Amino acid sequence: MKEFFKRIHTDRFRWYDQIFVAAIASLLLTVLGSFTSIFIVEPVKRMVDAGSPFFETFFLYFETIGVWVFPCLYFALAKHRRPILRAVGTKPKGNRISYLLLGLAIGFGLNMTCALIAMLNKDIHVSFSNFNILYFLGLLFAVFVQSSSEELIDRAYLYQVLRKGYRNKWVAILGNAIVFSAMHGMNPGVTPLALLNIFFSGLLFSLFVYYFDSLWCAFGIHTGWNFTQSILLGLPNSGIVVPYSIFTLDTANAQNSFVYNVEFGIEGTIFSTILLGLACLVVYLIGRKRNKKPLDIWE
Repeated sequence: MKEFFKRIHTDRFRWYDQIFVAAIASLLLTVLGSFTSIFIVEPVKRMVDAGSPFFETFFLYFETIGVWVFPCLYFALAKHRRPILRAVGTKPKGNRISYLLLGLAIGFGLNMTCALIAMLNKDIHVSFSNFNILYFLGLLFAVFVQSSSEELIDRAYLYQVLRKGYRNKWVAILGNAIVFSAMHGMNPGVTPLALLNIFFSGLLFSLFVYYFDSLWCAFGIHTGWNFTQSILLGLPNSGIVVPYSIFTLDTANAQNSFVYNVEFGIEGTIFSTILLGLACLVVYLIGRKRNKKPLDIWE
């Protein structure tokens, strides 16, 4: 048994790098980060009309700011986790603005493809509601905070810990995607198919982190996907519907199909499975052809 673990673990492995321990730690960081958010967000809420559709939507996403603050403080203070901050900063070659913008474009393109087919199939109908440039930018920022906070936990912390402790890269790539999917298990309207699709989205983000050395690209894809479906189109975001959106969904006439799920949205369909699966395959093939190793933050 000891020889078996020597074959799967690196020389840098410590007991707290074990996959189940790291997964529990990622959940704990999320919970403590959410608790930290209370002390940041509540004072801001008192200064604005927090009950208006815009601010209610803004705080629904921005309330995850603590999931940035608390883990980063922990990484800075805990010497054995401090290298994770390198994965977040500009040390990796793929962490640059161009990759962040590329990610936003990919997230928008993937989600909009699903939405357009749902519209053409007459599963959904959206109508223009309103547009305010300040609201647009404010909500883009808030969605970025929420989306990137999940990436910080899964693709920065959990992924990098598993890369440190296990010889096979797929333990990190697949392991964090599985945990990412499991964390959405309590979302409204969730189904096994929806969890499979969330796994594929986590896998897509992980492949960009490994093959393109770009956590920032994962930030962008996640943000682009969420912003397009919830803020731009007014569709459910993993089962959650927000009060404010640029376009409004006609919920009374929406219907289930291969490309839209009334309760969970685009992410609960077989078409999303196919599209995300193909996206993962494309990134994997391009990444293998590039044959460039990502930064080892632990060296």
